[in-house]
Amino acid sequence: HSPAMEEAKVVETRDGTIAVASAFPGHQEAVQDRDHKFLSKAVEEAYKGVDCGHGGPFGAVVVRNDEVIVGCHNMVLNNTDPTAHAEVTAIREGLQKAWKD
Repeated sequence: HSPAMEEAKVVETRDGTIAVASAFPGHQEAVQDRDHKFLSKAVEEAYKGVDCGHGGPFGAVVVRNDEVIVGCHNMVLNNTDPTAHAEVTAIREGLQKAWKD
């Protein structure tokens, strides 16, 4: 381990979520802001999928270099494919996008 890793603390919040508190000032807030942005996009995808009737209330994003490159939702009902979970769909679309780039 690096010394910074040994100083990091795992903190459980009142709502049951877990966060890692870094030894570096400001790092935790920056990570939380970044993660919140990405999680918000995944939640938007989940709502979109339910509104469209594509599947259950699940969304996922693929992030590269702090940028959302793919956002997807559950497509099980729309595609009649039991493997078309949000995260699987996001990985599939991310790979297709990567092959095109």
